[in-house]
Amino acid sequence: MLRNVKTYYKPTTVEEAVMLVQSNSATIYLGGGAWIVAQGDPTLEAVVDLQKLGLAEIAGDVDGVQMGAQVTLQELIDHTDAGKLANGVLGQAASYTQSRNLREQGTLGGTLIVAGAADPLTTVLSVLDAQVLYADPEAHKAPFASFIAYRDRLIKAQALIVEVRVPRPSARSAAAFEVVGRSPKDKPIVCAAAYIKVEEGLPALVRVAVGGAGEKPVRLLKTEQLLKGKLLTAAKVTAALQPALAVLKPQGDFRGSAEYRLEMAGVLARRALLEAWEKARRGKQ
Repeated sequence: MLRNVKTYYKPTTVEEAVMLVQSNSATIYLGGGAWIVAQGDPTLEAVVDLQKLGLAEIAGDVDGVQMGAQVTLQELIDHTDAGKLANGVLGQAASYTQSRNLREQGTLGGTLIVAGAADPLTTVLSVLDAQVLYADPEAHKAPFASFIAYRDRLIKAQALIVEVRVPRPSARSAAAFEVVGRSPKDKPIVCAAAYIKVEEGLPALVRVAVGGAGEKPVRLLKTEQLLKGKLLTAAKVTAALQPALAVLKPQGDFRGSAEYRLEMAGVLARRALLEAWEKARRGKQ
């Protein structure tokens, strides 16, 4: 509970919302409220409700899908376009973030701000060439990789996520998502996502990311470079993963040791890459 909150704002513009939060360190954005209420921060004195900012819409066109930061995770899953985008990996990842009740409350923007090391949405968006629109209060657009790299800075500056844009995958491309948890629908201990575009029978574009094997989900850039333009086999993928995995430093906890996390990162990344490769070769969107 937010026992010490005395002031409640409901602005109608993004600029107003950001300025309200940035003008007082004891003020915070209120989206779905799942995380904020659970934290029960006693230092908070005011909240800025985001409901009137028009950030709860999903729109799709020939170029891609635009998802407002106030879209709930369940709305993303149920949406006929967003939930099925890129072989359904976006909706699949969202389904692993929380239980159904919390997905009805939790928002896309809030989830990305509080995302942990094995966050499935962050992992999947890392390979889908997504962009994040945010305000501080001026409007900015950043590649998803930059958003992840500088997220802590944006949080400290009290910037507000406005929208996430995901381009529509091109023909002869496919994505895949793999996960391991304590139960089939539990939050991931480790997860991996891959995206491959095929041209003339070879992977012209390769993206792969793993979550749960470091402080945050990370792209395996060395692996991507090694596999581009090569006819993929299980052996080649396994070999190409080794140099990228070697630099990861996972922290063990009660859910999985460091050794387990590193091993599963390799297993899941290999599965995701080979699945995306097969789908892309067969033209399965």
